[in-house]
Amino acid sequence: MPATDSAWREIFERTYTPDASKVEERIWRDVFGEEYPEGLDPYSFVSRLELEQIALATNVGDGATLVDLGCGRGGAGLWVAGRTGATLVGIDIADAALAAARRRAAGLGMPATFLRGEFEATGLASASADAVMSVDAMLFTPNKAAALCELRRILRRGGRLVMTSWDYARQPVGRPPQVADHRPLAEAAGLRVEVYEETRDWRDREQRIGQGLLDAAEELAAESGDPVDEVRASILEMNATIDTMIRRFLMVAEAV
Repeated sequence: MPATDSAWREIFERTYTPDASKVEERIWRDVFGEEYPEGLDPYSFVSRLELEQIALATNVGDGATLVDLGCGRGGAGLWVAGRTGATLVGIDIADAALAAARRRAAGLGMPATFLRGEFEATGLASASADAVMSVDAMLFTPNKAAALCELRRILRRGGRLVMTSWDYARQPVGRPPQVADHRPLAEAAGLRVEVYEETRDWRDREQRIGQGLLDAAEELAAESGDPVDEVRASILEMNATIDTMIRRFLMVAEAV
């Protein structure tokens, strides 16, 4: 397991430097079907339905500031910003992800800012966000309590945090420290949890994607140039984490 934030940063720089994987796109599309968020290059398990839920739950409109933590290539945040009319500020630890997000925003003709930052240290001013979203990214921060305190700090009073992530029954191999329930941490940070629900079909989708990736290990290795044994080992490690999960959840919380 990477021992430092810099090690995770290096991993995500390598992940986001190439173009999005066509093999992975095929697998995700096969599993999600009509719920696949076409054209967003999601490095997550977000569905079209969840994006609609996130957009509605942020409760923002024209002129509002929407922050996307762990924005990756920017697809999900730009989609929600486009749907709500909010102006997007994307935060990620990987410069390669930010560069891809800027290209995507420019191609869409959407005003957006993408900045280098972390969950525990966004670099944003206090009470500068009308809403914060995060899709399947908080699992990678080692200190979830500190991360939620930082998200509360940048939210104005009454602003919404809308996020998806996972609760874990035990610590998975190859991942930062995890927790069994994010609600107590959110409440302690000054966030009133309004919604905390298990996302639809999450375990089945992740298991099917995991098997699809394993079946396509040789294709993925050829696409990336990495040794097939390393690709297969990484997929097996990822798949093993599913058994440690309690739930994948959607949380909506208000800053109080």
